[in-house]
Amino acid sequence: MATINSNSSSISSNPGHSLHKRTLTGNKYTSGRLLVDAGSTRFPGAAVLAVGGARRGGAGYINYLAREKFPTDLVLNAYPDVVPLYGETDGKEISQCPTVLIGPGAPEVHLLPDVPRLVIDGGALTLIKKPASSESLWVLTPHEGEIKKMGFDPSNRERCALTAARELNAIVLLKGFQSIVARPDGIFHIDEIGGTELSTAGTGDVLAGFIASMLASHQPKNYGAAAPIVADALSIFAKAAKTSVAKRAPLVATDLLEEIPLQLAKQ
Repeated sequence: MATINSNSSSISSNPGHSLHKRTLTGNKYTSGRLLVDAGSTRFPGAAVLAVGGARRGGAGYINYLAREKFPTDLVLNAYPDVVPLYGETDGKEISQCPTVLIGPGAPEVHLLPDVPRLVIDGGALTLIKKPASSESLWVLTPHEGEIKKMGFDPSNRERCALTAARELNAIVLLKGFQSIVARPDGIFHIDEIGGTELSTAGTGDVLAGFIASMLASHQPKNYGAAAPIVADALSIFAKAAKTSVAKRAPLVATDLLEEIPLQLAKQ
C-alpha cells in the first residue's frame, strides 16, 4: 500500500482484511481480548454504542470497565456476552488486556493505560502529553474539534493528520468529510464512501468500538500491519452507513449496529 505526503491531495484503498480468520483449535481468548472504557452518567449511551461496535469487530472476549452504575447497567442489559470489570480502576487489570479502547462518552479517566494496543477517542485524547512508546501501538480517532484541542490545525486536513501521526507516533484517524487515516510515515487512506449521513450523534462511538475490536482480533504488532485494519474498518463502517440510509432515513447510530454485520457477511 502506497503512502502519500502532506502535499498530496487524495488516496483511496481497499485493504480487504475484514474479520480475522479463526482457527479450529482457537478459543475466545485467541480470538482477541478487548477492554472498553467508555460512557458516563452524563453520556451513558456512548458505552452501549462503543461496546455494540466492538461486538461486531471480531474480538472473542470483551470486557467493559464498570466505572459508573448507570452506563454499566445499560451495557449489561443490552449485551449479556460482555464481561464487566468492577473496581479495577487502578490500572492493574487494565494492563493485562492487550487491547483497550478508552474515551468515548467521557469516562472519568486521568491516565492512559500502558498496553500493547490502545485506541484513544473522545475525552481521553486530551490526556496525550507525549508520543506513544516504541512498545505501544496507538490509534487516535479525533474529529476536527478534538484535534484542534490537541494543538493541531485542521485547516489543512491531510497535513494536520500527518503531523499529528508523526509527532505522536500513532495512527491518526481524522474523522469528517473524507476521513483520513495517517500513520507516522505518511497518509495511508482517505475515505471516499462516507457522507453527510454520518453527521449524527453516536456514530463515532460505534466506529471506535469497531476499530478497537478489529485490532484486538487481528493483533497487529506494528503500524504497517495496523493501518490496513483501521482503513478496512472505516470502509466497512462507511458502507454500512450508506446501505442503511438507502433503506431508512435519517441514519441514527444504532442503525450501524444492525448493518455492520450484514456488510461483513458479504465479505
